[in-house]
Amino acid sequence: MQHYYNTGYELEFQNRTLPYIVEARASELGDKTFFMYQDQEVSYRELDENVNRVANTLLEMGVKKGDKICFMMKNSIEFIYSWFALGKIGALMVPMNPALKGKLLEYIINNSEATIAFVDNDLLERFRFVEDGIKRVGRIVSVKENADYNEKVMFKNAQLVQFEELMLGSTASPRLKVDPQNPMSILYTSGTTGPSKGAVLSHHYYYYNAISAIHWMRHCSDDILYSCLPFFHANASITSIYTALMAGATFSMGKRFSLTTFMDEIARYKATHTNVMGSILVLLMKQKPKPDDANNTLKVVNSVPLIPESLEFEKRFGVKLIGMYGATETCICIVSPFDEETRPESCGKALPQYDCRIFDDNDMECPAGEKGEIVVRGRLPFIQMEGYYNMPEETLASFRNLWYHTGDYGIKDKEGYFYFVDRKKDAIRRRGENISSYEVEDVVNSHPAVLESAAVAIKDKEMTEDEVKICVILKKGWKLSHEGLISYCKDRMAYYMVPRYVEFMDDFPKTPNQKIEKYKLRDRGLTKDTWDREKAGVRVDR
Repeated sequence: MQHYYNTGYELEFQNRTLPYIVEARASELGDKTFFMYQDQEVSYRELDENVNRVANTLLEMGVKKGDKICFMMKNSIEFIYSWFALGKIGALMVPMNPALKGKLLEYIINNSEATIAFVDNDLLERFRFVEDGIKRVGRIVSVKENADYNEKVMFKNAQLVQFEELMLGSTASPRLKVDPQNPMSILYTSGTTGPSKGAVLSHHYYYYNAISAIHWMRHCSDDILYSCLPFFHANASITSIYTALMAGATFSMGKRFSLTTFMDEIARYKATHTNVMGSILVLLMKQKPKPDDANNTLKVVNSVPLIPESLEFEKRFGVKLIGMYGATETCICIVSPFDEETRPESCGKALPQYDCRIFDDNDMECPAGEKGEIVVRGRLPFIQMEGYYNMPEETLASFRNLWYHTGDYGIKDKEGYFYFVDRKKDAIRRRGENISSYEVEDVVNSHPAVLESAAVAIKDKEMTEDEVKICVILKKGWKLSHEGLISYCKDRMAYYMVPRYVEFMDDFPKTPNQKIEKYKLRDRGLTKDTWDREKAGVRVDR
């Protein structure tokens, strides 16, 4: 088998598109397995044929190049068929977190100008709830995720179509012209000072980030890449699915992370590589050690971020850990070198196709060892986002002086290693999900008893990530219980956004121009007046 990372395997620029890659792999590899989930297997040939069926049916429905189609789907082969089908005809996938509901769900659908929605059948009710506010969606494709779900949801303005109907199309290639610079998707990133922003990502963005992963993860066509991370994130979709496609390897799917089944699924699929978040490493390390922990098929595990016990993890599980740093706007741009000893405190060195630096507030480069903002500029065309969809001002601001400003503080040492320090912006990262403080506050502030609120991150030292704390000022004369506020939030936001900590306050520290000084609230941390819903036994269901 050919080891692409040794041969420098790359395609001619004009062929760096999803249609070309899927069809080339189907022609080359035929009956080789591309996808595995439990007892389900899909070959490269079947992948291409089924993707064509969906693509041709969408064309018959009137979908055109450049149209936006939103997804509200959990991990499934139907997600991949739908994504690849849109790529074949030059339409754009707009994947959304299936936990979304209410105002934020409506906002993303409208902001992306989506005309069709692919929705798991057990999530249809959430679409019906916001239907009156949706402007353009004329069809909703129901994907059978839950066989026991009794589908009786009716829509006033949209036609309901079953996904099975899309599988009746022709298996012939649509043969539409798609270029590497054409957009393939719009991925929404959490807003911090405003609503979520949709990063427009090209075919070449996906191609080059996947080919890079092949190099720094040392993938070959014999590998089996496993991921249980959600497909709506760039992490799983690019670093696992698209990378497996590029390498001519096999992708094995997990529906979601489960500590009790994670290593069992690795064993079941004989996975050689997996892609995780730092909190997963923490949980695995906290499991009682077994004599055969290292007796697994894994060779490499890549993680964002690494954990302090990385060297112990490598020894215990017999794997190579690869740390990374990146953003949806740039994908992975900093990686720990494969051939060097793992540095748990570092996220690695800049990849050759990216120029990564540390800037001060005046966009002047900081000396080695000095803290500043991590900025990134691609050395090749179309390997960063095109911009934020329908947000020209935000796009210009993010690319100030032609550098993408990540909003993260970091340090670069004299050897070229980067170290993540902290978030410059007010985003919160909890259990692998980026949470917008703005969007948490937007829901809380809509409660009739709330005058003002501020959402901040409280560092969970054990999990290496954040928990959400909401600081609240009530209107004069109004009363609200902690449980009452959480109940209000549960009905109006995704489960992972619901605050764990609540503190009612009389006033907030503010700047002279009346901006809340959130760093003071973060520094305040957990006080005697902070209520913890987990300790109180208040559950939040998915």
